[in-house]
Amino acid sequence: MDDNHSGSCLCGAVRFRTSGPLRGVVYCHCSQCRRQTGHFVAATASRDADIVIEGSDALSWYGASDVAKRGFCRTCGSLLFWKHNELDAISIMAGSFE
Repeated sequence: MDDNHSGSCLCGAVRFRTSGPLRGVVYCHCSQCRRQTGHFVAATASRDADIVIEGSDALSWYGASDVAKRGFCRTCGSLLFWKHNELDAISIMAGSFE
C-alpha cells in the first residue's frame, strides 16, 4: 500500500502531503469537535516529520485548550488539523484527503 497521500481545504489555499503510514481513522465526539463541526470528527494522524503543509499563510491555529490546538483555513474555514502541544504527531481530518 502506498504511504503517500495528499489533501487540501475546500478552497485549496492550504494543501498537505504525507509520506509515512497514517493511523487508522478515529472518531471524536467531544464537545469541542461537535461545536466546531456540528457533528463528530473523523481523523487520522501522521508523524510531524511525515507531513508537509503548503499555504501556511492561509492556515490559522486556534488554541482550543491548554494542551491542543486546531488548524483551519482562514479563507474558507475548513477544519484540517488537530495538534497536541507535546506530541510528535498531527491529526488530519479524514475528509480533507483527495
